[in-house]
Amino acid sequence: MMDAQMARLRAMGELETVRTDIQGLAETLERIALWRPAVGLKKACEEALLMLDRLAERFDRKLVVTLVGPCGSGKSTLLNALAGEDNLSPSGHRRPTTENVVAFCRQSADAGQLMDQLGPENIRIRTSAAAEALENVILIDTPDTDSTHQDRHIPIIHKAITLSDVLVCVFDGENPKRRDHTDFLAPYVRLFSGESLVVAVNKCDRLAESEITGTIMPEFTRYIRDAWSAEPAAVLCVSGRSHLKNPGWDEDARPRHDRNQFDQLRQLIFDTFNRSGFSVDRRLENAQSLRAYLQQTVRDEAEKEEKHLDAAIRQMAASEADAMKQAVTAFRGDGASLELGINVRLYQQLAQRWLGPVGWLVAIWTRLLVFGTGIASLLRFGNPVRQIFGAVSAVRHYADSKKAMDAADHGAGAGMALHRYDSAIARTWPDIAETLINARFAPSVRNAHRAPGYGEEIGQRLSRIWNDTLEDELSRAGRRLSGGLLQLVFNLPVLGVLGYAGWLTAVSFFSGSILSSDFFLHAFWTIVLVLFLSFFLLQGVIRLAAGKERLAGRVFSRVREAVDAQRNLSGSPVWQQANAILGLRD
Repeated sequence: MMDAQMARLRAMGELETVRTDIQGLAETLERIALWRPAVGLKKACEEALLMLDRLAERFDRKLVVTLVGPCGSGKSTLLNALAGEDNLSPSGHRRPTTENVVAFCRQSADAGQLMDQLGPENIRIRTSAAAEALENVILIDTPDTDSTHQDRHIPIIHKAITLSDVLVCVFDGENPKRRDHTDFLAPYVRLFSGESLVVAVNKCDRLAESEITGTIMPEFTRYIRDAWSAEPAAVLCVSGRSHLKNPGWDEDARPRHDRNQFDQLRQLIFDTFNRSGFSVDRRLENAQSLRAYLQQTVRDEAEKEEKHLDAAIRQMAASEADAMKQAVTAFRGDGASLELGINVRLYQQLAQRWLGPVGWLVAIWTRLLVFGTGIASLLRFGNPVRQIFGAVSAVRHYADSKKAMDAADHGAGAGMALHRYDSAIARTWPDIAETLINARFAPSVRNAHRAPGYGEEIGQRLSRIWNDTLEDELSRAGRRLSGGLLQLVFNLPVLGVLGYAGWLTAVSFFSGSILSSDFFLHAFWTIVLVLFLSFFLLQGVIRLAAGKERLAGRVFSRVREAVDAQRNLSGSPVWQQANAILGLRD
């Protein structure tokens, strides 16, 4: 008893693992809503989850073995033969012979759950003396799969199969390879593991034994395995009517031979399936088979789109790379003006770092580079791009500086970059959208707003990349050109002249000598000349080390590298969904 309980607990744990896997698959499909097959596949996952819930509910219930077949296949007769009661399930020439599900069990209470699920109007419960042997099994017959009442019968058959643990597929031996019946059962048989699937070719007694053994059964066995891509537990040649108490043979229609695997079918049901604990194993294996079927179905659907999705992803990557390049060039605008603006920003960096007389002159020169509203822009904290535009506008056109600064304050550079990016994407998106539609994406992907990065987000990203790169490059250049040794070299001549003039003035003062005004005038101009000479030499060094063209070139080079390293595609729903579909192949 303890072993059975432990086995049931382990099976319940594994069942929950299967449920989690299917739930995860459903959530993945929900995230790729633009892919049209995802809707149907998600629905299949939801149906599978309901089946698992029902399976968990009946884990302690008896094993349900279901016979399913078309009109004339003799499944009702087969059920009667297995039950040992000729009239258990209605059979005969009237079609449809079975209007409801017929449950054969040991006692009526055993089928209580089936009645709750199917509805009392759709099931008939039968018991007999033979049912006493069915300790752990309920045997049920279903309506014909191709009856004239299909609209009413198919939902009942579907629900009965989803409540089953073992499926016995009955075929008419006189015409076993009926494509309609094979195709009808195909999606259902994949829900059952091989050990839970049995194929019975009935009415074999109507055909010549040599034809049955030499042609029909070998060919049918290959046919059914190929059609279903499944390996049934058994493919049996049976004659249910031969095992009725009163078969009622016509004189001209008696069995043509004794070849009959009915006893083997009965042994499977009454001995193998009827074992204690067998139901737990079967249900767990069926759950695992259900998971494998769903995963394979999704994988097959995803593989169909591999060619188109790979092409679309390459197109999107190429389109974005080109759009990014065009957007970056928008920040350059008038190259000469922007280079001048970068140069002004460099002098701002130097003015903050340089000390001494040369440092004072650097600060004054920086202030002279911009004036009026340009000064207000440069002193404003925030976007360095706006500061550049302010500096450029002030230098070129003081009269228009206010207007230019207003444009810069509203992000003129970012706006142009965004415009160029969107224009480049819009030109290429129609072709990309058609490739995606060929991969069964919804037609709504034709809307340009589905395109990767389309909208203000890309403009904000480009502005951030530009500002960060510019600030970093200016800071590095400022540090390189503000080293202590460099400041000492350029300040030393001025400090030397200042020190010398100061020493002469002090000596004369303490000695009582009065220096002439010409001395101080000459000393002043000497200091000024030395200071300006040092400053001009410093400008030469700055031009050589970080000239405005060179510095601007480095900034744009780094911006392009940053853009290449930070693709916007990863945040695009279309890009994400295309890659997610390809990921489903695994």
